[in-house]
Amino acid sequence: MIRTLIVAALALLPLSARAQTGPSFDCRQARAWDERQICAQADLAELDRRIAVAWRAATERASAEERTTLQAAQRAWLGERRGCEGPQAREAVSCLRRVMRVRARDLEALAQAAPGTAAALPTAKPAAAAASAPTGLRAVSCPATATAGWAATQICATPGMQAMDAAVIRDAEAARARLARNPAALAELETLLSRYVGAREACVRASGRVPLDCLQETMEDAQAEIRRRGAAG
Repeated sequence: MIRTLIVAALALLPLSARAQTGPSFDCRQARAWDERQICAQADLAELDRRIAVAWRAATERASAEERTTLQAAQRAWLGERRGCEGPQAREAVSCLRRVMRVRARDLEALAQAAPGTAAALPTAKPAAAAASAPTGLRAVSCPATATAGWAATQICATPGMQAMDAAVIRDAEAARARLARNPAALAELETLLSRYVGAREACVRASGRVPLDCLQETMEDAQAEIRRRGAAG
């Protein structure tokens, strides 16, 4: 138990003089499943370094009270990360990659925010701002036709992916409705959705990754980010 707490605490420490090709912690001390996966996979090690750098920047800008809150949240997140372990190795690693990506983005955004302040809501609607044109995002119709594209074919052929695709669409529509009075945030959402459509299709050419894993992770990441933006609106 003591060793586990020590290793978990290492993940809270700033990135030091460790090798830039490995994670932010010493892999010789890695015993837990999530730590071993991070040490074994270059993209997870890179995400871990991003998290460590953003963590250091965020805590350096925080007050003592805020730092205590951040530390509690980081420990809770470490528990979530470790909870990804499961009987299906591919799904477990996909979960690990997803929660690390979300944490990296959240900490990086926090590190860039003004010290001691939350993002301010717009005080007035900009009169001259034009609404962004909705992205051509719609649920995949199965069975997919030959012209539907690689992603649509995989979504129709893989159990569970059609339901995930429909859930992304529902969340996108809900986020659009929430952000309807915030043109700037709505425009950012549409940009995100546009990138998602392209990234989903590009998974067929993903370098060093299994295309189907890439597709699933891209859909999961997009859904998490869409929900986050909708909740913030």
